[in-house]
Amino acid sequence: MTLDEEKDPALSPKAARVVELARLSLGMMSPQQRVQGLLRVTERTARRPFRLSPLRGGALALAVAAAVLLGINGWQRGTRSDRLSYEVEGGAVQQDGSVQADTSSRPMVRFSDGTEVQLAEMARAHIVSVNEQGARVALDRGEVHARVVHRSEAQWLFDAGPFLVTVTGTAFALSWAPEDERLDLRLENGAVVVSGPLSGDPIAVRAGQWLTLRRRTGEVLLRDLDPQQGAEASPAPAPSSSDRAEEPSAAPVPDAPGTPAGPTAAAPAAEPRRDWAGKLAAGKLDVIVDEAQRRGLDASLAESSNEELSALADAARYTRRNDIARRALLTQRRRFPATQRGKEAAFLLGRLAETQEGDAAALAWFETYLKEAPQGAYASEALGRKMGIVQRLHGDAQAETVARAYLRRFPGGTYAQAARALARAP
Repeated sequence: MTLDEEKDPALSPKAARVVELARLSLGMMSPQQRVQGLLRVTERTARRPFRLSPLRGGALALAVAAAVLLGINGWQRGTRSDRLSYEVEGGAVQQDGSVQADTSSRPMVRFSDGTEVQLAEMARAHIVSVNEQGARVALDRGEVHARVVHRSEAQWLFDAGPFLVTVTGTAFALSWAPEDERLDLRLENGAVVVSGPLSGDPIAVRAGQWLTLRRRTGEVLLRDLDPQQGAEASPAPAPSSSDRAEEPSAAPVPDAPGTPAGPTAAAPAAEPRRDWAGKLAAGKLDVIVDEAQRRGLDASLAESSNEELSALADAARYTRRNDIARRALLTQRRRFPATQRGKEAAFLLGRLAETQEGDAAALAWFETYLKEAPQGAYASEALGRKMGIVQRLHGDAQAETVARAYLRRFPGGTYAQAARALARAP
């Protein structure tokens, strides 16, 4: 006989079970949840009078239990239905909140939106937080393979030591060796952004690329994945047909927001590829810039492919030759405006403008990028920087509007804490 049956012999076993379930449910809930559930019971029972039957103890307990369960379940559906949930297959969450693989198990964390994160042998990770937009996962050691489902406004964050990988929807393998302070990211599809102590700017990684970061030596190595071998670097591919097809033929694009349009450069002449992407991956930054200058910067800019312009701009930025970087990015904007790289050039021009031209010029570029690529890899960073610039130029009142927009889109983003302070949000 249960405790409830002892207290009320008139209560049937089924009714006692319902009461027991209600008691257990209440015990697992926070005080606020219990109050909300009981308030719903009060609201429902106050709608019409009722008489107690001779079995008043059991019937009342059953009614209250059912009402509490219905009320709390309804409250939970109404307020928490959008929040992602997850379960661990092939393993369990440890007392410290970690999920760990051993030599015989490779746990899979499955989220309610279809996203999957699988741990490789001996890997260890933490689910730091989960919200409506996604989750934050900390990789303590080893490797995980993630398939993140792309959704509007989705935001997934993966921590690996001092590095942060920002994801919207993609598939990749991420490994972190704390003893060597080495990160490896192999991207199968989609795009991610990696930020951390080795680069002043976030590093954009695209499908088919492999990024290695070694904190101790300061090495940043980005190269193409070999589809045959999966891990070995291979020569960079020629410009894609989509990049060539999107090159404008008639309508020129302005060099900068609010400035007159410049002439459209001629199509690049067929000539041996310079493989600047391969040299960039190998860290030969000075070689790229020197080759462009030896040929003549004007000719190099006019003849380079979209991919080569990106490599030249990156090499120039990393070696602090910002004038060359700016010209390469502006050329990319003119010649390849509709491509992903052409749009990302607007964000990078904003970063250069912050140090060279001032806040007003930088703000124009960040707004241009957000307009052209609202779901782009740099969207969170661009909106956060816009918020800071608006505050400096126009004060807290106008910055508050941007802060609220940031919190709606990126509640767990890098600038969320500053945005909450401006928006006076909890």
